[in-house]
Order: sequence, then C-alpha cells, then structure tokens
Amino acid sequence: MKYILPFLCLFFTISSYSQEEDLESSLFIIGLRYHYSDIIQHSPKLTDEVSSSNPWSIEMDFNWHLRKRGLWIYCYCYPRTGISLMYSNFAMPDVLGSAITVYPFIEPFIRGHKPLNFSIRFGIGPSYMTKVFDEETNPNNLFFSAPLSFLAMVNVGINYRATDRLNFRISGNYLHISNGGYTEPNLGINYPSVSAGVDYSLRPTRFEERDKDPDVVLNPRKNRFDVVTFFSAKAIAHGKDKRYPVYGLSLGYSRVIGRLAALSGGIEWVCDRSVRQKIREDNAIDSSGNYIDHNRIGALVGVDWLFGRFIFYQQFGFYLYSPAKAKNFMYQRYGINFKISDHMYAGINIKAHGQDADFMDFRMGFFF
Repeated sequence: MKYILPFLCLFFTISSYSQEEDLESSLFIIGLRYHYSDIIQHSPKLTDEVSSSNPWSIEMDFNWHLRKRGLWIYCYCYPRTGISLMYSNFAMPDVLGSAITVYPFIEPFIRGHKPLNFSIRFGIGPSYMTKVFDEETNPNNLFFSAPLSFLAMVNVGINYRATDRLNFRISGNYLHISNGGYTEPNLGINYPSVSAGVDYSLRPTRFEERDKDPDVVLNPRKNRFDVVTFFSAKAIAHGKDKRYPVYGLSLGYSRVIGRLAALSGGIEWVCDRSVRQKIREDNAIDSSGNYIDHNRIGALVGVDWLFGRFIFYQQFGFYLYSPAKAKNFMYQRYGINFKISDHMYAGINIKAHGQDADFMDFRMGFFF
C-alpha cells in the first residue's frame, strides 16, 4: 500500500495538470456557412442592371478558438483566429463572374464561455476574379479590372452552442472587393450579406470562467510616436498597362484611451507618379508656366484597435496641399499593422476617396 499511494498521488497530479492544460489549449474548429447578398450601387457610373444582382457565397473556415488567460485578459473574451475559404457567385456570369477568396481573420467572442454569445470578425485577403473589365467584351463591369484583387470584410455574429461540439451562427457581413487602385477602372464591389451556418469543434468546447482584474494594464505605453514609409504602384486609367510608383512618408501620434483603443492623428506626404504623368499628358500648367505639382500633403485623425501585436485602424484625412485636384477633398485610410519588434511594424493600408479605392500600399513603421 505504501508503494501504491505515491503512484496514486502522482496520477491525480498529472490528471489535474492535464485538465488545466486542456482548458488553456486551443480548440480546432471547422465552420461552414451560406451568404445571401445585395450589391450597393455606390456610384452613378454603375448601371441598375449590374447593381440589381443578388450574389451568393459559400464559406468554409478553419480556425482556432484561443483559451489562454494571457489572451483573455486583452478583451475579457475568447477570440478565434484562422483562415477562411470563400466562393462568391455574383449571379451575372457573363459580366461579373465569381470570386475565390482566401483570407486570414481574427474574431473576438463576447461571452464566449456562455451557450449564447456574440462575435465580431475582421479579415482581409486576396481574391481571384473570373470576370474583369474589358473595353470591348465586358465594358459594364466597372467594379474590378484585375484578376487579382483583395477582399476586406467585417461581420457581427450571434452564436448558439447547442452541444459541446456544435455551434450555430447567424451573421450580418459587410464585404468589399477591389484591387486597391492597381488598375483602372476600380470602383470596387460592396455586397453586404446575411449568413447562416454551423461550426464543429474536434474537441468538447469548455472554457474557464475567469474574473476580471481591473488592475491589469494591457498597454503601459500610453503615448506612441510613429514614423512610417510606404510604397505602391497604380495605373492612370483603364487601357493603360504601365503602372507608376507611389511612395510617401507619414508622422503620427496616438494616445491610449482604454484597454484596447487609442486615438491617433498625423500628417503625411504622398508622391503619386501616376498623377505626375497625368499632369504631363494633359499639359496642366500653373500661372508660371510650370507643370502643376503632383505632391500632396494630408492630415489624418482616427482610431487604433490594439490586439497584442496587431493594430487595426481607420483614419479620416483631408488635403492640406494638393495643387493637382483629387477626387475628393477628404479621404479615408484603412489598415492593419503587425509589430515585428518593440519599435518596428509592417502593414498593409488602403487609401480611398469615399467608396473609390485610390491605392493600396505596403508600409514599414518605426515607433517609440
């Protein structure tokens, strides 16, 4: 008996440790859902016939439901992260065709430990378009003109966990596809949808109920100063195969105002060589007889969402200096940055005038 007792103690210790580890490890989940959409006619250039289509989509995702305490502290929630595969049929095969998309996402779950819970998903990724604009054979497709485009999406979902493996979901989704101004025309397609589907977990779904600790400070650095360089390329207009470089520099400042949010602002300089080329083709000169300056300077203000190494942000800007008139006086920027180190990040950003994407750039930032 004296030899058995230590083994029993060891067994229960290992068993307890395994259960604790099980509640910390990620759950692998497969999801399947169906979307029914409507196209927003966001430009007078779009015909009623094209905009009246009702696209449908089938989506399958492979994701991990994260359960570690360190992640839970960030949002008092259990987030998912993963990769989604989506097939979108725009219900006009000869004009709009379809899209095949792969996008990574992050999805915080509010009340994730309860059977009835809520989620918000953010994702962006490449899309292959089967039909694009062609001046002769497909002139009505002004949404996209490049086979390789990009999807940006956000959704809000209501989830009901019926069993410890099955979860049913209804979501409202906002989906946008464009090529980021790489080629023209590029009005981009906006097709919000309602979706319904089911998730299956390979292991029983259980979560540890944790108490909130208001003394935990997620972002001790309240102030952040950024120096960012960015670059891109874009065409002048449809029918123009040549693309011209776009590059610039921005200076920014942000102030943390909550656990996950920060107010941001800054100033940026953009050198768009496609604008420079257009000025020369149009022979646009100023009162001194010189070509109009193609450089632009803008001011920005917005909100950053801080999720560990990821920074999601949206900014509204207006031009302080723009001799070559832009599509609108105001513009927006949407982006995601990933922190490579304590003082450096890399990211992707989309600049748009209203619903029209201007260009998508890749950027490198330094902060302190």
